Amino acid sequence: MKTCDNASVGILVIDSAGRHLMFDRNTAPAGCAPAAGHVFDDHPGYTEAAHAEVSEELGLTVATLELLPVGGWRDNRCRRAPGPRGVGHQWQLYRATVTGDLAASDRETRNVRWLTPDDMQRLAIRTTLYACGRLTDVEFAQTPGIEPVWVRWFAELDIIRISPADLGRIDHIAARGTNQEGETA
Repeated sequence: MKTCDNASVGILVIDSAGRHLMFDRNTAPAGCAPAAGHVFDDHPGYTEAAHAEVSEELGLTVATLELLPVGGWRDNRCRRAPGPRGVGHQWQLYRATVTGDLAASDRETRNVRWLTPDDMQRLAIRTTLYACGRLTDVEFAQTPGIEPVWVRWFAELDIIRISPADLGRIDHIAARGTNQEGETA
């Protein structure tokens, strides 16, 4: 098992109609998310990792990259062994425009699609149901909502609306990897 480098990059690809390019993750943790990945395993920095992750996961080329005003340290779990700082990642998030033809990775992605703001809100509600223990781990993995670590950022960017109490529950499952019923996320 690889050791976590405690650094992650996330890339929001948004088209001119305001839709987000998202996919259901084929690797843990479960959820619908934009392109993302660890930074320092194979890349010298966040910008290089952003370009590489979009290419690896979606087969697209980054044309422009804009650092977003959200991110920072999150104590979210990944499938790797804890890194030097324990469990969590220092995140940098970007907005990107892309070129090329979509050629998504079968290993890392499934159900790649463009989501409207209403679609994003529906997925946030599904994640809330999971965080409240109203969906099992299997149900969430089969038909996921937004990957828990992303919900706070989408709320901070005014992409979705969520109550502070529900946001706290979702942050809990991102950090602990469990929903309220104690099932592994």
